[in-house]
Amino acid sequence: MTADPERREPAATGLERTAHAYCPRCHPAPQPGEVVIALCGATYPFWGRRDAPLNTCDACRALASAAVLGCGHSG
Repeated sequence: MTADPERREPAATGLERTAHAYCPRCHPAPQPGEVVIALCGATYPFWGRRDAPLNTCDACRALASAAVLGCGHSG
């Protein structure tokens, strides 16, 4: 099987990385490979932003709508 460049996973697995949200003040300009902490608490290496990710983290989506984020910064 060949890899689908949009999904960044082998086509046979059917996996899509979940897009997490993170505080733009805690991580103002993450570089590729830099470990960031998502609003839901997940830690992951940053590999760039996607304009329209196929899957989003439901916990991050809910936390991103709060007036104050878990880190204390305004949302």
